Amino acid sequence: MTTALSPSQHARIRLHLALIPAYLWLVYGWIDLLEHLPVRVPGSAAQPARDFIQFYVPGAIANRHDIAALYDIDQWAALVPRLVPGVTDARFPPIYGPQISLLFAPLARLPYGTAVMVWMVLTLTASLACGYWVWNACPRLRRYRAAAILLLVASPALHFAISFTQISALALLCVTGAFFALRANRPFLAGVAIGSLVYKPQLGIAAAVIFVAAAEWKVVLGAILGAILQLGAAAVFWGPAVLGDYAAALIRLTPQIPIQFEPYRFQMHSWLAFFSLLGVPDRPAMIAYVIVAAVILFIALRCWKSPAPLAVRYSVFLFATVLVDPHIYVYDLLVLIPALLLLWDWTIEQGSTGSRGLLYLCYWTPLMGAVALSTRIQVSVMILSVTGLVIVRAAASSPPQDHAARLASAV
Repeated sequence: MTTALSPSQHARIRLHLALIPAYLWLVYGWIDLLEHLPVRVPGSAAQPARDFIQFYVPGAIANRHDIAALYDIDQWAALVPRLVPGVTDARFPPIYGPQISLLFAPLARLPYGTAVMVWMVLTLTASLACGYWVWNACPRLRRYRAAAILLLVASPALHFAISFTQISALALLCVTGAFFALRANRPFLAGVAIGSLVYKPQLGIAAAVIFVAAAEWKVVLGAILGAILQLGAAAVFWGPAVLGDYAAALIRLTPQIPIQFEPYRFQMHSWLAFFSLLGVPDRPAMIAYVIVAAVILFIALRCWKSPAPLAVRYSVFLFATVLVDPHIYVYDLLVLIPALLLLWDWTIEQGSTGSRGLLYLCYWTPLMGAVALSTRIQVSVMILSVTGLVIVRAAASSPPQDHAARLASAV
């Protein structure tokens, strides 16, 4: 005699069916990472050439206190073969702020292979910690512990952050810390965390527009202090002239980046890249990007000033941060982890299965560069934009909350 399944059992089965792609990617993604480690281990092919080189080299330069080499691309190119075994020809544009050289100076005292492995472990640890921190603050996700762990460990954005060995985990720490500071009604501290994104200034475009236009002056002042603290530390170590060298390097090298240093444009997920991949000439592409970015920022600002829960408003802010960044790469999508978790929790409360489906699509957007490679259409940008708009409209149509209810649902 068979027993009918309960509604909760049906829901659990549907959940695990939906998670089949995540199970498959978990296995494939981690096998791929282990087979292409930057150091030689049994069964792997060593691939030392990683983006980490552009952080390891300035760290080594800081240890030598050689300010003349800090923003000299030719000296960087000459140092790489001496510092990175197995890499004889690699040119990276020295366009990161001088504070990056201080941050990576301790790691640069280690052999390159050891340092890059340490950073990969730190990236994994920080990303999972941020994910757990946000998940733990989402009461409706408590019963989805296993699914949340799976999605965090199998995250395509995490895969690319580790594979490229980029520093996206720093941005994730900043935006996660900012959310919890806002949740605790500490706007100045939230601003310090957001201002710490100054190491990648383009990640601060949305924050600058939204928080200034919304007159969130405590956040703005905190952000200014966060940026000053970073740049000030570099100025103390290198001398104030280093800030001029940094600005000059940005002016000199930024125009060359699209031509010489972006071989994987299909892995860019901004509206500027969207128009560029379509074959739109540079000037019209920039104009189109500015128009779309202005619309996105306007919508995000309206949402931020709305009575929607903090979880929704902050998530829309993170979506806008990604979409208006003209130089967002696949690994930078790591900053969406808090937004995806917070919105997952909120859509459970709202009973919106359609919105959850869109969020699941957003989770897979880092893999959609493969589609852009063959079609020249970066569908990820459209999916992220549509999802953000759907969330904004859903939040606007929700019944207004009183103050106590809003605080209770802030997470």
